[in-house]
Amino acid sequence: MNTEKLNSWLTLVANFGVLLGIALLVYELRQTQHLAETDSMVGRLEQMQVAQTAMALSDSLPEIRVKAQTEGIETLTALELYRLRMWELSVINRMRSQYILYKRGYLDERTARGFINTAVRWLPYWESLGFEFEPIEDTFEKAVLQTAGRE
Repeated sequence: MNTEKLNSWLTLVANFGVLLGIALLVYELRQTQHLAETDSMVGRLEQMQVAQTAMALSDSLPEIRVKAQTEGIETLTALELYRLRMWELSVINRMRSQYILYKRGYLDERTARGFINTAVRWLPYWESLGFEFEPIEDTFEKAVLQTAGRE
């Protein structure tokens, strides 16, 4: 009889230990998810800071961008056009990477809507530079075109 009671108590303690282990695992998974989301947000802000600093410190990029927007892209030299296209491509690629983070659950809906709406505002300008957005399923480009009412 004592062996049965001992077995019952040991089983109860073991089951409690399993439940405690599962609870700790869930807690750790939530912490890991929170850390990943935080890293994504910080990484996004660092990307933006580096890009804005590069633009601000560039001897010619701000001037080229303003010239393209005020005087027209056709007034740019071949070198200016090339530099501007490469800059804008880096902007588009940063937004693409942010969209991937959003789709994987590391960026919130509000943040995603913000950069997608920004991309919609820049879309005609980017298209005038020769960039084409194709509505490929589940991509940044498709999200931009849908938001712009073109898809």
